[in-house]
Amino acid sequence: MTSSPRPRLLLIMALAVITCLYILFLVSNVFLLLAMHSVSPSHVVSTPQQLPQADFARFWYVGKMLLVQRAAQFGVVLALPPWWHQVFQIDILSLGSDPSQIWLYPPTMGVLAVPFGLLPLGFSFWVWRMASLAVAAFLLRYAGLDWPIIVLGLASPAEIHDLVSGQTGALTGGLLTAGLLCLDRKPQTGGVLTALLCIKPQAALFLPLILLQRRFWPALAAFIMTVAAVVAVSVLLEGAQSWVWYLTVAEPQSALVMNAPDGHLARDGISVLMMARSLHIGLRWAWLLQGLSFLIAGWLFWNAWRRPAEPLRRVALSLCLAVLMTPYGFLYDLVGFSIAMAIMMARAPDRQKPAFGVLWLLGGYANTLLNLTGVVWVPLGVIIAVILLLRAPARHDIDLAPRPA
Repeated sequence: MTSSPRPRLLLIMALAVITCLYILFLVSNVFLLLAMHSVSPSHVVSTPQQLPQADFARFWYVGKMLLVQRAAQFGVVLALPPWWHQVFQIDILSLGSDPSQIWLYPPTMGVLAVPFGLLPLGFSFWVWRMASLAVAAFLLRYAGLDWPIIVLGLASPAEIHDLVSGQTGALTGGLLTAGLLCLDRKPQTGGVLTALLCIKPQAALFLPLILLQRRFWPALAAFIMTVAAVVAVSVLLEGAQSWVWYLTVAEPQSALVMNAPDGHLARDGISVLMMARSLHIGLRWAWLLQGLSFLIAGWLFWNAWRRPAEPLRRVALSLCLAVLMTPYGFLYDLVGFSIAMAIMMARAPDRQKPAFGVLWLLGGYANTLLNLTGVVWVPLGVIIAVILLLRAPARHDIDLAPRPA
């Protein structure tokens, strides 16, 4: 007796719809990239007419500033345009400006920014984009993912959003995913890769739940040594006052972004806190829900990593739980989540593939849902992904690909 072709046909139709929605999002963002412009680089941060490198501009300005300061120590004066100091002081460091425009990253991110300050802003943006994607792809392949999964993850709507924003999603998503995949097979490498997330600590709030377990102590040692080395370089390059500024100015400003009144919530938010605020839940109760989400996700983390398990599903689950733990996250931070959905599209039963495909689209259409309903729906989508992962049957026939020599 032959099986009915209907389920197969429905799967093909669902994947065709997902593909059409993806192409629509891709084309719209290509036009957005072409339409973005600015009358001069001095307006790149603060005006609606922004270059594609709008968010990247703050990164570039900080790298440029550090280059100028270090060159001055050796008696070299680097010429700067007349608008430089006004833009840098008003739009990036001033406490009177929009908190979301201020440089909120730790000095470890400044270490990464320095080389890009050597190049003109527009060119530097595209070098940053291509370098981020290349590094992420290399690390994911080294960690054992197959190329179709890597391409799906790094061509996801979340990554397209990251590209247009000039943000760090590709790099941090690649580091996080590759680091988690390496923890079992190559713990020191996993420790080093996850330690590099010190450029954006909120992306790795869950790591102590893994590294403090006895069998991951070699990774913990590598993690501590790497973080210490990067922090030391940041102090040499930027001075100890940079850390004082980060702890006393940047961190409180981050809190202002999260605690903004309902009508002034940051767009592109993805956290449970931001979902609660979009539902007009009071600030205190919203933080309570975020804390509850943190505890439940942390408990699931601990249980997932306390004993050997199927690596791909465990890493996919971890990438989902990471979204539910942090109170401060945006759509470009969903690249790791998108890689997890790509993993599950490759390994899930046919009946579940459309669900993971729709969740893979989440980074692209979350703002559309927000505009239609006024609600941040991303955490609900992530919770659905977690439930599907927890209920997924164990499969050992799909394993990590051999690392390239």
